[in-house]
Amino acid sequence: MIKYQIAILFIISFGLHANPLLDESADDILRATRLSRIPSVIANLEERAIQKMETNDLLSAREDLKKAIQLKHAIGMKESEGNAGLLLQISKLESRLGNRCEANQYSHLAKRIALRIGVNLGAVALDRAVVPDNRKPEGCIIPVQMKTQFC
Repeated sequence: MIKYQIAILFIISFGLHANPLLDESADDILRATRLSRIPSVIANLEERAIQKMETNDLLSAREDLKKAIQLKHAIGMKESEGNAGLLLQISKLESRLGNRCEANQYSHLAKRIALRIGVNLGAVALDRAVVPDNRKPEGCIIPVQMKTQFC
């Protein structure tokens, strides 16, 4: 009976052990993984980010979400509902971290994608005309990397 419990504990702990591929950079994941498997890697990164948010490991969760966004862009899913959802998640995470400017930027990008593809993410009014908003919130400097990476 004890051997059985130890075996079960080992199997469960092995299943919970992090996939080493997920710890690699987005470029390394793309090189090491077949293109057809990338969506499952993205899903695993999202799950891991949610688990990390629940344990208040917010910085690691942010890195996982950013990596998932980079992978979505790499496989041509930049203008997708899933990418808009990831951008909203990272916006909420940045807000929890106290990074209001970054949170606003990610939220704005998610809304733009949702409006372009005609999806309602809950916070987007689809009947409104899209008006470019070039204003920056007070005190916010939008990094060049963010403009080019996610726009």
